[in-house]
Amino acid sequence: MSTIRYCKLRDTDVIISPNRLHRPTQFNVPKDNYKLEECPFELGAEDATPKEIFSIKDENGDWICRVVPNLYNALCIDEGKSSKREGFFTSKSGFGAHEVIIETPSHYKMADKYTLKQWDAYLRTVIHRLEDLRQDSRLEYIQLFKNHGSFAGATLLHPHSQIIATGFVPSSVKAELQRCKDYYDIHNRTLLLDMVHEELSVSKRVIFENSSFVAFAPFASLYPFEIIISPKEHICDIVEFNEDNLKDASSILQDVYRRLYALLGDFHYNMIFKNLPNLKDDSSSYHTFYIQIIPRIYMLAGYELSTSMRINPLSPERVAKKLKEIL
Repeated sequence: MSTIRYCKLRDTDVIISPNRLHRPTQFNVPKDNYKLEECPFELGAEDATPKEIFSIKDENGDWICRVVPNLYNALCIDEGKSSKREGFFTSKSGFGAHEVIIETPSHYKMADKYTLKQWDAYLRTVIHRLEDLRQDSRLEYIQLFKNHGSFAGATLLHPHSQIIATGFVPSSVKAELQRCKDYYDIHNRTLLLDMVHEELSVSKRVIFENSSFVAFAPFASLYPFEIIISPKEHICDIVEFNEDNLKDASSILQDVYRRLYALLGDFHYNMIFKNLPNLKDDSSSYHTFYIQIIPRIYMLAGYELSTSMRINPLSPERVAKKLKEIL
């Protein structure tokens, strides 16, 4: 039986429709065919990328994780920040930053095989880049995301993430922040942490937890096998992580990806980090940092595109049960 669930955080309805799962091509995700010899992210191929911005190296001086400008950048930091009217319409200049985090020297090492040391290096790299980019007050929002697989928008197999920083806050981010503020103004509590409290109380959608974080399939999951990783206590931004937070974040990312890969194989997905805008306001009091993992195993179709609603063929309760049992 189908149900329609509402997500308070994202202000959207989701149709949970188990009958849709019986379609014969539901999860037939093709294998991507990327050639190793053409990859510019390999160890020893550093000259194939723009000049390195930052890296973390091992005891032998070899890089574990490195950051370079995106060669095919969507935005340019050298553009002036401006906007103009064009008759009825308005436009902004292509000002911003676009960087690539090369997560590992190993071309075929997927996220489920990352060690805790690798996850730690990745998170420290993310924090460094956010702190550095926020020194430029013209950049108002910095989005970190990872695309894996062609269904998720990746054009290279080698594990990597991207950072795009813009001179404005995207409207969807503004809307989510406003919902969090409205909730905080009424309840004096953060919206996401109240969701976390409910998930921990009910327990049936929780997948894994440790001292600092919990991973759960949200009540109104937009996608099958969608996972949110949230702190248990208020952390407004990843740059606020202490050493215990870094250790626990590495641990929960490692566990979640091992479970997903064990159940789904080499699946296509997006991972999105939800951080604060680079603004001088009070949003740190009502915004809670979280990570969203979105497996791309079910294609969007006409209804989803025309209504902005999602049809999810797997209930989050069933997802959590499968992922808890897999290891």
